[in-house]
Amino acid sequence: MHRLTIVLSIHLSLVALLGCQPQTNRSHQTSGAEPQINTGAIQAHIEFLAHDLLEGRDTGSRGYDIAAQYVVSQFKQMGLKPAGDGDSYLQEVRFRQRDLILDKATLTITDSKGETTNLELGKDFVTSGSSLATQTTLSAPLVFVGYGISQPDLGHDDYENVDVKDKIVLVLNQSPKTMPSEQAAHFSSRQQRAQTAADRGAIGLIYLQTPEADRRFSFERMTSYLSWPGLSWLDKNGQPGNSIPQIKGGALLDIEASTNLFKDSNYSFEQLIELADQKQPVPAFALDSVASIMVETKHSETTSDNVAGIVEGTDPQLKNEYVVYSAHLDHIGVHHDSNKDDTVNNGALDNASGTAIMLETARLFAQNPPKRSILFIAVTGEEKGLLGSDFYAQNPTVPIDQLIANINLDMPLILYPIGDVIAFGSEHSTMGQFVQTAAEKIGLQMSPDPMPEQNIFVRSDHYSFVKQGVPSVFLVPGFKSMDPSVDGGKIFQQFFAEHYHQPSDEPSLPIDYEAARQFTKVNYLIGEEIANSSTTPRWKENNFFGDTFGRQ
Repeated sequence: MHRLTIVLSIHLSLVALLGCQPQTNRSHQTSGAEPQINTGAIQAHIEFLAHDLLEGRDTGSRGYDIAAQYVVSQFKQMGLKPAGDGDSYLQEVRFRQRDLILDKATLTITDSKGETTNLELGKDFVTSGSSLATQTTLSAPLVFVGYGISQPDLGHDDYENVDVKDKIVLVLNQSPKTMPSEQAAHFSSRQQRAQTAADRGAIGLIYLQTPEADRRFSFERMTSYLSWPGLSWLDKNGQPGNSIPQIKGGALLDIEASTNLFKDSNYSFEQLIELADQKQPVPAFALDSVASIMVETKHSETTSDNVAGIVEGTDPQLKNEYVVYSAHLDHIGVHHDSNKDDTVNNGALDNASGTAIMLETARLFAQNPPKRSILFIAVTGEEKGLLGSDFYAQNPTVPIDQLIANINLDMPLILYPIGDVIAFGSEHSTMGQFVQTAAEKIGLQMSPDPMPEQNIFVRSDHYSFVKQGVPSVFLVPGFKSMDPSVDGGKIFQQFFAEHYHQPSDEPSLPIDYEAARQFTKVNYLIGEEIANSSTTPRWKENNFFGDTFGRQ
């Protein structure tokens, strides 16, 4: 046996034994009793899933496959019904991997005088490989279209009075401050902006980095991902899902390159940014220059599995309706080009903790099934763009119209005694009422979104279900602490600054397993409230997401 196989076998056996041991905090409870949480199991799940041997659980990797088999073993042990392909717990997702050939990626700008500027990859611009073609070449005039959003019904149309047919459009890499934040985030997504550009006849799209965007996620940080492969899930015909073939290519320019692009225009880049910051209309206009983009991509195919299991409901009728719990199982793998001693991005809190809490929630429901069925799904490809959940939501293993609610767990920062929870998206549907009731049962507050400018609601796997009309919340611990000497918001910011997507996100962090207990309780109770309720969650009247995606 290889050392890896031996160590994993021992570890799996120990965790399985832990799960099977009779423990005082695992006793069977009757309906209505406070759930008895096994924090030892949560810790064991996190320590296994975030171990170096799993090599960061990158989508399509051996480490991810081991993690998926681990979740399968837990679902089997709990007695969940398989909810993958056929009689399996696994739903296979086929991916096309695209590796950018770095020394073949070029971007040149030719001005009105015929002078050409060659931009440097990693210094002036970043780009990605194409999922559709191994060779991409396009050259076209440039048109600036503000944010790249066309929603006349909301009083915003960046494409009004400009012709972008067969052009490359330039858009600010931020959302308009004049729209409600979550609507702006939806229409500012890469997918929506590309589709809007294609609908207007454009053939390319270049993002312009702004100071606001750079504070949120710096251009320098983006350059570190140039050598990382991208993925697109493939449909049954072998075509990339959600692809927009009309958009042949694109890039993102850093602030300096963006500034230089407008040096001969009626508006400087600084003036455009100032208008955006002051919530003033940003003009759209053609530039007297042409961009030429060349990209070479290496294509390969890989697979990675979603893992799904069901606790069947007890009511003969209601068991055909499902409350869905989701948590992404993948992380970002290994920094192969890093000079650091530790190159494994373990993802203990992102998102071994969310998966662990989902597994413990599944155990509780397996012991006490509610009236409605509960679907648990550990998804792949979240870090690559919500791919596994998007594939599942478009290819569900139970009828999509029978999914009545989604509770998503992604990176719960269980690092301090939690005093509240945040349910991103709770204001859009009656899901908020269920969260409020569950939180109050165990003395927790339900707090509003403390950072609406970050548009969290559209940035995790629940949004894949939202787009299929399923009322959803993204549940995380809030910033309030039961310990008045602890500032939860400060700990949150510190984690993002020092550990997010870094090798230091590992089980040695000061994880508070009593906080894990409380968070698991409220997570379980939300599902229990919904699954036993006489009513199902509904989108609120005149809600943007309900009106856009809700079932008629």
